[in-house]
This record gives sequence, structure tokens and C-alpha cells, in this order.
Amino acid sequence: MAKEKYSYGYAQEKYKPLKQKEEQYNLKLEKGNYYIIRFDGKDMTAAFKIDHQAINKPFFDTMEETFNEFCKSTQNVIFGYSFSDEISILIRGGCNSNSQNNRIEKLLSLSSGKLSLIFYRNAQKNNLDLQNKDWVFDGRIIHLDKNEVIDYFLARQAYAIDKYLMQLKAENHIDYKLHTSEAVILALKLIGVHYENLPQKYRYGLIYSPTKNLSPFEFDTNRSMLQQLCFGKIHSIKRKRS
Repeated sequence: MAKEKYSYGYAQEKYKPLKQKEEQYNLKLEKGNYYIIRFDGKDMTAAFKIDHQAINKPFFDTMEETFNEFCKSTQNVIFGYSFSDEISILIRGGCNSNSQNNRIEKLLSLSSGKLSLIFYRNAQKNNLDLQNKDWVFDGRIIHLDKNEVIDYFLARQAYAIDKYLMQLKAENHIDYKLHTSEAVILALKLIGVHYENLPQKYRYGLIYSPTKNLSPFEFDTNRSMLQQLCFGKIHSIKRKRS
């Protein structure tokens, strides 16, 4: 029997052959697996950069408040790290009772939208000049094993430290040919800027833990603490043989 035109049954019948294609990318988080979701502000790095100034404080403060609010209001965040316009969160599959939040497409789209809204609210509070533009965050997800999770955060912090040092180099008109962190830190010291005395959140980036209130720290020199924040109990992680 033919369905009445424009009825629900008619629409369902028409769409049924397309449903399988719609669900082709309807992947779900696998229970017990660790995932990193990284959000990046679209075009924010260049737009909110101030020439010869290492930190744009209204932008940094906005991102700091956005990062903390987002992590606290998002279920299943085990650990978070942020610097500049980038936010990374560690989650685990199967820990969320809401099945919708285990669907990767839903998780990325909803989280990116939520993060963008939080950013706007905090930007207004901090009087950040939004330059009459719409600012959004993109999101991507990576499935990693425990070794890779630690290496991921080591790498992201290394990028952040290098970026801050290069910004300090420009701010203090240090020779552009100096590229290593040791050389830049020494050059800064010679003009009276002691890198070790600068705010930790600028030097190391921001961290979030739902169970501990910690100041930012250097991951590479305190891997055991990073491991504890990500996985709970400190235990040895076997390195893969190359």
C-alpha cells in the first residue's frame, strides 16, 4: 500500500535507502580506550597576536577562563592542557552514561559549539576586542595508547614552550638567529629577564585535573606526575621498542 504523500511514513520510506550512508561515519568511542580531543581556534593565533609582545593578556585571560569553564562543565574529562588558542582534553570511551556523547560526530560538533560560546562569553567579560569577526573552534579526535598519551602532552607542551620563547625573543629584540631554548633563555638573562621567574602559566601552559588543583609544571621533568594525572596510580609504562 502506497504511503500518503508527505506523511511521516512516506518521508521515512524515501529516506531509508540514505540512512546507511548517513551512518557511515557514525563511529563510537570504544569502551576503555583513551582519546585526545584537540580544539583549535580558527585564525586566532595571528589575529590576537600583538607585535613585540609575548602575551596578549586579555586574550590569554579569556582562553584561561574558557579552558577552565569548558573542562569543568564537560563530562569525562580526565586531564586537560591548553596554550594560546589550543585546548586538548583526555577522555576515555565508555565512561559516559549518555550514549549520544559516545558518538564521535556528535561529541566533536557539540563540544566545538559549546567551546565557542564559552569563549564569546569570557571575551565580553574581559573586554577582548573581537574585531567584528565570528570566532569558532574546530575539533579533532585521536585514539592513543598510554605511551602515546604521555608523548602527546610532552609534544604539545614543547610546542608551547618554544612558541613562548620565540615571542619573548621578539618582545625583547633578541637576535633572530637564536633558535634554541638554551640560547634564548641565556640572552634574556643577559638583559635582566629571568625566564624562571616569569609566570608558570605562560612558560608551561594551563593544566586541568578534576581531582587536583595544581600549578602548571614542566611535563618532561616530572613525567610521573603527568602520568598520575592522566591514569591515576603511578605505575611504569613499558616503552615500545623501535
